[in-house]
Amino acid sequence: MRSGDVALRLSAVFAVAGFIIMAAGVYEIDRREKSSSETVTANVREIEQRVRILNEQFRILSDQYATQIATNERRLQSLDNQIQALELRLNDLENHLRVRR
Repeated sequence: MRSGDVALRLSAVFAVAGFIIMAAGVYEIDRREKSSSETVTANVREIEQRVRILNEQFRILSDQYATQIATNERRLQSLDNQIQALELRLNDLENHLRVRR
């Protein structure tokens, strides 16, 4: 009977130890899942922040590009007007030279 008692107590100890190990495992899995979801949430927030920053940088660069294009178009128009004025002046000078000859 003593060996039966010892076996019963030993099996109770193993059952309690198994329950504790199982509970600790469930707790660890739950903690990892929460950690994983918290990590995922943090990563998503970080990615969203980077996307916002890149979007803002893109907007700024796009505005700068549009401003530069508008400036270049104004300069080209000015140069075109100057070329037309020079061509008219050249024609006038050529006509004046023909008349003199």
